[in-house]
Amino acid sequence: MTETAKPNQETQAAVVVSGYPNFYDILFLIFLTCMLVCVGWVGVLSHEEGNKNEVTKQNGEAWVKWLKDNSEPRMQEDFVIESCAASAMERRRWGDCYNDILENVKALKDLTNAFTNEPLAFIAKCDPKDHATVGNIILEKIVPTPPGSAVATVASQMVEMDAIDTKVALKVTVCDKGGYPIKVDEFEF
Repeated sequence: MTETAKPNQETQAAVVVSGYPNFYDILFLIFLTCMLVCVGWVGVLSHEEGNKNEVTKQNGEAWVKWLKDNSEPRMQEDFVIESCAASAMERRRWGDCYNDILENVKALKDLTNAFTNEPLAFIAKCDPKDHATVGNIILEKIVPTPPGSAVATVASQMVEMDAIDTKVALKVTVCDKGGYPIKVDEFEF
């Protein structure tokens, strides 16, 4: 055999693998661990934000519950909050009723905006462009339109001067994290 035909023993030596990760394997594992921690952290933050939306809905539901529970009793004499009672003799206004509710009903007075930790505010509308609306409540009165109208009812913001002498159809909506409305309920008060 000639020299060129002889196999080179150095090139045929098997590469020994230790079974331990090399530098690039360790670098990849560190990167993978960091990404898993980041994904977990994003999950925690998403849960917290979702919980704030849920607390906002519960705030709206608390107002709905109180207003519904007191809808019939306020039509009778000797209602606990006189400014909210129905009256044929005296004009009752929503602003006075609202202030007395906050003074006398601790459960509603203590409600706070889940996003800002400030007291709840009743606002005119949810606006995704205005971050001040996030977590607040919209209280609207529903007024029927004349028979034959294309639209059966019209909803508008309940303001301080609105009369509440008789039954009033109301709609409660809350603003979520993005400033979008979430309807809570429609009922009579």
